Amino acid sequence: MTDLALVASSKSSRGPWRPARKLRSVAIFGSTEVDFRQAQLPEGVTEVALFSLFGANHVIVRSDTPVTITGLSLLSSRTMRRSLAKQMPSPTAKSLRVSGTSIMGRLSVKDMP
Repeated sequence: MTDLALVASSKSSRGPWRPARKLRSVAIFGSTEVDFRQAQLPEGVTEVALFSLFGANHVIVRSDTPVTITGLSLLSSRTMRRSLAKQMPSPTAKSLRVSGTSIMGRLSVKDMP
């Protein structure tokens, strides 16, 4: 499991990396940005658990990465901005399951080239 915890700070993870099958990110009065565009995802589903309190969690993915988003937003915003897929991904494709809890904060998932 990979953990990112921030209080009144910001953290950005970019470039080539190998995330664990489970990743947790906590942002309190701060922000995190986790960029999966160059990540070497393990086979199956990678679980991403996000929590923000007066903070923000941003997840960036490739347009061909399947993403499921669930969670609770209390006086917060939760957005997923994705490009239209050219085709449906394979059921066995590597994917992300994002679960977020945000209290007076923000959770966003978007794809970028």
